Amino acid sequence: MGDYAIRMQFDIGADEATIRKAVDSEAGIRAWWSSRTTVDGDTLHVSFPDVPQPFEFALRRADGGTEYVTGGFPPWWQGTTIRFDVGPNPEGPGSRLMFEHRGYEPDNPVIPVVTPAWAQILLRLKGYAETGNAQPFFDF
Repeated sequence: MGDYAIRMQFDIGADEATIRKAVDSEAGIRAWWSSRTTVDGDTLHVSFPDVPQPFEFALRRADGGTEYVTGGFPPWWQGTTIRFDVGPNPEGPGSRLMFEHRGYEPDNPVIPVVTPAWAQILLRLKGYAETGNAQPFFDF
């Protein structure tokens, strides 16, 4: 596991409970990331167009945050952890989401592709939390 991390911060006009539900429930994740998502106990499966099998994560909820720990697929995310921390927005109303996708080797060639993709996907999360309108990044 490497020490490179993608980090982003979003101020969201929604309460913390709404955002937490969006990142750690099947219905929530379907609404902003992929319409083909399932949660089976503590295992999260996220499907994408033209990818032969779902991405698999262990879903962990602790310390006010939610983590997706990568399983065996996809290989280019192996050993990485995606973390969502939600707290009050110290600069105004709503909440602050701190996002981190860590554990990459610094020379991993997917980093330049994944970083802007996460920014776009997380804007869908922000929109969903603020309006309640589902708008999955991958809707198929």
